[in-house]
Amino acid sequence: MSRGPALHGREMNPRPPDDSAESLQRLREQLILAQVKIMELEDDGAAGAGRLAEVEALLAAAQNLADQKADALAHLEGVHAELEAQAQHLRHVQHVTNEALNETRARLGAAEARLRQAEAQIAGLEGQRQQLEQTRAQLEARIARLEEAGRQLEERGRQLERELAEARTTAAARAQRIEQLDGELRAMKASRSWRWTRVVRAVERWLARRRSS
Repeated sequence: MSRGPALHGREMNPRPPDDSAESLQRLREQLILAQVKIMELEDDGAAGAGRLAEVEALLAAAQNLADQKADALAHLEGVHAELEAQAQHLRHVQHVTNEALNETRARLGAAEARLRQAEAQIAGLEGQRQQLEQTRAQLEARIARLEEAGRQLEERGRQLERELAEARTTAAARAQRIEQLDGELRAMKASRSWRWTRVVRAVERWLARRRSS
C-alpha cells in the first residue's frame, strides 16, 4: 500500500521521455548522412580509404548507440505498460475503496440515527425515572405517616387494653359487690322483720303514688 502514492505520481507521466525518441531519430539521420558520406568517399577512391575506415568506425559506434537507445526505448515501453497496469489496478482499488467508504458512511449515518433515537429514549426514561422518584418519595412520606398513625393506634390500643382491664377489674368488683348486696337483700327479705313490715311498705307506696298524682 505504501507504493500507491509513488505509482500514482508516476502515472501522471507514464510515457518514456521524448528526448529518447528524438535521440534515436537523430542517430538514424546521422546514419543516413554517414552512408551518404561513405558513398561520397567511395567515389574519391583510395585517397579516402583511411577516412572511410574512420567513418565506418563512427558508423558502427552510432549503430551500437542506436541499438542501445532502441533497447532503452523498448524497456521504457515495457515500464510504461507495467505502470499502466498498476494504474488500472490502483483505479480499481480506489473504486472499491470509495464504495466501501460510501457504505461505511451510510452505516455510520444509520448508527448515528439509532444513537439519536436511543438518546431520545434515554431522555424519556430519565423523565419517567424522575417521576418514579417523586412518586417513591411521596409513597415513602405516606408510609411514614401511616407508620406514625399505626404507632399511635398501637399506643391507643394498649391504652384501651389497660382501660379495659381496669374496667373489667372494676366490673368484677362491682359484680362481687352486687352479689354481696343481693345476698344481704335475700337474707333481709327472709327475715321476720321484713315480713312484718310488708303492710307498712305497701301503705308508704300508696301514699307516695297519691302525692305524686
